[in-house]
Amino acid sequence: MEFSLKHIKLINITALLFLLFGGYGIAFTGIFQVIAAFLFLLHNPKSKLIYIYFTLVIIFFTSWDGGFGWFFLIPLFLIFFLTYIIHFYKRISVSFLTANWKNLALINYEINPSILKKYLPKGTELDTYNEKHYVSLVGFLFQNTKLLGWKIPFHTNFEEVNLRFYVKRFENNEWKRGVVFIKEIVPKPALTLVANTIYKEHYKTLPMKHSSMPLGNNSKLSYQWKYNNFWNTIELITEKELLPIEKNTEAEFICEHYFGYTKKNNLITFEYEVKHPRWKQYKVVKTEIKVDFEAVYGSDFGFLKNTEPTSVILAKGSEISVENKKRIS
Repeated sequence: MEFSLKHIKLINITALLFLLFGGYGIAFTGIFQVIAAFLFLLHNPKSKLIYIYFTLVIIFFTSWDGGFGWFFLIPLFLIFFLTYIIHFYKRISVSFLTANWKNLALINYEINPSILKKYLPKGTELDTYNEKHYVSLVGFLFQNTKLLGWKIPFHTNFEEVNLRFYVKRFENNEWKRGVVFIKEIVPKPALTLVANTIYKEHYKTLPMKHSSMPLGNNSKLSYQWKYNNFWNTIELITEKELLPIEKNTEAEFICEHYFGYTKKNNLITFEYEVKHPRWKQYKVVKTEIKVDFEAVYGSDFGFLKNTEPTSVILAKGSEISVENKKRIS
């Protein structure tokens, strides 16, 4: 009996010491983990995954309230994630993002080029079709989205609506044709964080929804996003027959751009390539646009609310890949 009581006391003391100092053990483990990540970064400064790791670490420490609930499982995830980065990540070229872009509604307006000059990234110039400058309101679906080859839970399928214009850049004796985004709207805050942090884009998170349904012999498609308690809406009615996008047409000019350019400041521009096969389109028979352009995109674009589009295109879309960015100056 005496031996048993001593044994119980020893167990109680051990448990108490664990409670008192276990937290310090976790903290020391975390410190060594971050040091290991920093050393990996020094040897692999171009690894996108290690920057995502440090972003998650910062989010954890800035959001943790000191409790020991489910939130404390995140350090365990970070350990496995860092282990993957250091020991199992293949040092091969991996696309930054892959996805299936579906049902791209492109509403196109002619615009005075003087409006776009302050948004123009250094090293690019405005691109034209038949000496006309265009800005496009584009709504589409992301499906089966992967970031660096990984599917992120709850972030594989979602809508996007963006406002963009068209540029070109001369390099290696050829023109690269690309787009510049005024603003990109998505429904997931994590997407906004990654795109704005890594690619220096202009993403904004808003409530969004879409619908697609048959309508007799036609199809009806809509994209909506909520801003200032108003549901902005793009609604198209299209025929069901899939048609080619002919060469040397306005539709080809709008759809066949394969680079994205981001203006970081007046001296630095980021360039990234977007790869996809040539798209096909559905004939649009009716369009309804209810968008507060000034509220969503600024006073420079408020005039679009009362402007008729020069064309409306619905491209079927395809699998795409967004390659890693590079800096040009």
